[in-house]
Amino acid sequence: MYVWNFLKNQPGNRTALEKESRKELEKLQRLRQISLSQPLAEKTRPANFSEIIGQEEGLKALRAALCGPNPQHVIIYGPPGVGKTAAARLVLEEAKKNPLSPFREDAHFVEVDGATSRFDERGIADPLIGSVHDPIYQGAGPMGMAGIPQPKPGAVTKAHGGVLFIDEIGELHPIQINKLLKVLEDRKVLLESAYYSSEDPNIPSHIHDIFKNGLPADFRLVGATTRLPQEIPAAIRSRCVEIYFRPLLPEEIGIIVRNAARKIGLSVAEEGVEIIKRFATNGREAVNMVQLAAGLAITEKRDRIGRGGVGGGG
Repeated sequence: MYVWNFLKNQPGNRTALEKESRKELEKLQRLRQISLSQPLAEKTRPANFSEIIGQEEGLKALRAALCGPNPQHVIIYGPPGVGKTAAARLVLEEAKKNPLSPFREDAHFVEVDGATSRFDERGIADPLIGSVHDPIYQGAGPMGMAGIPQPKPGAVTKAHGGVLFIDEIGELHPIQINKLLKVLEDRKVLLESAYYSSEDPNIPSHIHDIFKNGLPADFRLVGATTRLPQEIPAAIRSRCVEIYFRPLLPEEIGIIVRNAARKIGLSVAEEGVEIIKRFATNGREAVNMVQLAAGLAITEKRDRIGRGGVGGGG
């Protein structure tokens, strides 16, 4: 960053840098023009509640928790691939249509993976909660050169006014859990920096406001987990409505198989459905098996998924 800014400010190098920048932009534009086919998992993602199979009781509870005038924080327990994420998305969309709901039409659904969420204990980077980039870490940027700390909003602020969905919430680091609890209580993120002074006239007014009043973070938490309730910290559980999505029955997996095949324009033989029902334990596994069988059927110029396409037999 320092070298780039140094070169940029030299008149003799400005033209060369602009030329190099144009080349990189053209390369990015060419890359963005390349697009592969839409994965079957996206095509078969539930678009309405009737497409979430086998979770009528869980959906009823989730709608009760989120669609009223006083939406609650929620934890959804259940095995993988049974529709927890899709259900949360659809329920928010329904809530936004309710005139009594505090969710506005532009309310965001922000998704975070608790299993891969990472943070820096020094506070340099925290994509979930937010952080401050102190001047020492900013390089030669204008704020860094001026000695100004730069706040960076996290997912909790991006979800302000909407839903923060944390998949595998039970995998969050205990430090992140404690920070999240503080945000749920305060409904804002308070940041600190040794480089900040309320009396510094060089610091922009919006940064003064952030350090004085915090970043807004008033959202509803929906956590999903494959863990047992007793494995989730009690402090989080006590703030949430607990909802359970059950494992799918073989007959329900069969419905998902037929729906997936229909959405990609193929029919599926009952023998193929029975094989998938025997081996798939959830909807995601069933859809993946349909996708593999469909690829084989299309390669062999067939419009039907049969026993051979699924089980490898005749």
